[in-house]
Amino acid sequence: MANPWFGVNFDSGNFETDDPFADLAKIAPYAVNAQLKVSISPGGKRQPADFERIVRILKDAGYRGFVALEYEESESPFEAIPRILDQLRPLMDSP
Repeated sequence: MANPWFGVNFDSGNFETDDPFADLAKIAPYAVNAQLKVSISPGGKRQPADFERIVRILKDAGYRGFVALEYEESESPFEAIPRILDQLRPLMDSP
């Protein structure tokens, strides 16, 4: 049984393992906060994040809190963030 006083920060960009999605699925049930990054680095190789897969991991774990977008890319945030939010909103609103 998990201790109710224990929780983790679900930060989608912090795993550089061979399968970061599997690692995110392991910690998702303990998430008390969720931060989505625009990039993910399987095996240390940076690539665009699969938002659909990451949001599904959170939903499958029963996460019901807020999700913060953590933007660390070189493109102007004023141009990129509205486009990213347009991608994330329908994913967050779907069952």
